[in-house]
Amino acid sequence: METDGVVLSRVVEDAERSLAFYRDGLGMAEATLMFGIVSLELPGLTLFLAEPADFTRNTGLEPGMVGNGAGAAKFDGILSCAIRSTAEVDRLLGSARAAGGTATGPELIDHVSGRRQYIGAVTDPDGYLWQLVCNVAESVAE
Repeated sequence: METDGVVLSRVVEDAERSLAFYRDGLGMAEATLMFGIVSLELPGLTLFLAEPADFTRNTGLEPGMVGNGAGAAKFDGILSCAIRSTAEVDRLLGSARAAGGTATGPELIDHVSGRRQYIGAVTDPDGYLWQLVCNVAESVAE
């Protein structure tokens, strides 16, 4: 799989508090807050931090518990890969299914950023979720 980058999106209680921590506490001057999301560019990784409502609005996923019994886990984040083409997203979804994972999508969405995205999701055999995202075009403002 060739990607144009990896994004880790995590849920935080207070986005402004997180911004202050990373910008002022750890000296990451490039940290920004836009659309309710703190964005940090790190070598090889973009970190997005969002309060639950903004996380859901931007990912379409609701933070909370997944699974039940001893296997239950708190879901509060997602790993995303920027994929170069819609054909590669489709190929990876098929490969994930063939290798014992589950795959959903793909679907075409208008992201809050204004980008149109082709997105599929893959869950590995241990239940870890990856989002495969191809930015296909700038969407038309309504």
